[in-house]
Amino acid sequence: MSQIADSGFSGDVLTYSFLFTAILVLLHLAAPYIRRSPWLARKGFTSFSGGFAVAYVFLHMLPDLVESKDAIGEILHSHFVGSHFVEISVFLLAFLGFMFFFGLKRWCRQESNKSQESVHRSFVVSIASFSLYNVIITFTMPERIMINAMAAGIFTLAVALHMMMIDAEHEAHETNHFNKWGRYVLSGALLFGWLLGVTLGEHHLVTAAFLLSFLAGALLLNVFHYELSEVRDSSFGAFLFGAVCGAGILLLVFYIESRIELHS
Repeated sequence: MSQIADSGFSGDVLTYSFLFTAILVLLHLAAPYIRRSPWLARKGFTSFSGGFAVAYVFLHMLPDLVESKDAIGEILHSHFVGSHFVEISVFLLAFLGFMFFFGLKRWCRQESNKSQESVHRSFVVSIASFSLYNVIITFTMPERIMINAMAAGIFTLAVALHMMMIDAEHEAHETNHFNKWGRYVLSGALLFGWLLGVTLGEHHLVTAAFLLSFLAGALLLNVFHYELSEVRDSSFGAFLFGAVCGAGILLLVFYIESRIELHS
């Protein structure tokens, strides 16, 4: 605990980051019960969640990454020649996150048509990959709160909705194994990421930008994979409504912040 206290984060940052992490952990653990509620069980809820998450990525995550590209550029200039590569480095990392999870899902789909052993192997690999995904989410949570606490709250909401989809997909893949241990591994990864983040203290801007770039690409892939798979409860109307809600909340937050800055 003393290491956490000396991490360089203020008490408020530690408190809010733990609260947001705890919310995500509890939602993972309670997901089976939450998904049975009448409102969440309706057709199109997953599409609504995806739309909300996509709005957050395009209106907040990617613009923040663009702002950090100069800091990344200083590091890359010492290894690469050519300004154009530096200019697109942030988006290259998002592209790599997108491609990593695209390849993973393609491989898991191919394995699911083979033996039971192959199905189980693909499930284990998927749990390991999404555990990394969860670690990145909460590892960067304290710094996300330091930059903008309200936006961090919206991010937590977007991820929480998104996790309902991830939970449902894994439960459909290997119901028994996921309910016995898979869900607990994903929940533990969230807590581990937060503990690692606050123990190591404030992260270098470039490190945070690398991780967030990868996360942005991965999040987009996971949403689009579901929406383009033509699953039974996919709904463009719900996806659009989720995107509008997410965009509306973010724009309201940006407006409030601009007014506060104007009068400060």
